[in-house]
Amino acid sequence: MFRVIADRLRALPWLVLALIATAVVFVLAPHQIGLLIWSLSKLCFGAYLGYWIDRTIYPYARPHDLFHMANRLASQDLRNGARHMRQQASLATLRRAAVMAAAIVALGLGV
Repeated sequence: MFRVIADRLRALPWLVLALIATAVVFVLAPHQIGLLIWSLSKLCFGAYLGYWIDRTIYPYARPHDLFHMANRLASQDLRNGARHMRQQASLATLRRAAVMAAAIVALGLGV
């Protein structure tokens, strides 16, 4: 139970920082709040689209599935297979991050 709550709150410092930055913008330039909300919505939508683009293009290579497969291989004492599968999972994680970053940048630039 605690692990689930902690997992959901792991990005809390970033959320607090974003809220503080929004408050600063509101104090210094309240007329910019609409633009800030518009920009944040585009970036969030880019992250969402990037995630789902990756899942759609690579349904067979989801990082968490590959990590689970590596753990199963390790539990069966197949070290070389587990190491190879962890490497594939790490590459899949980097791939997903790159696809998401590309979508975020594209929407952030207004393309």
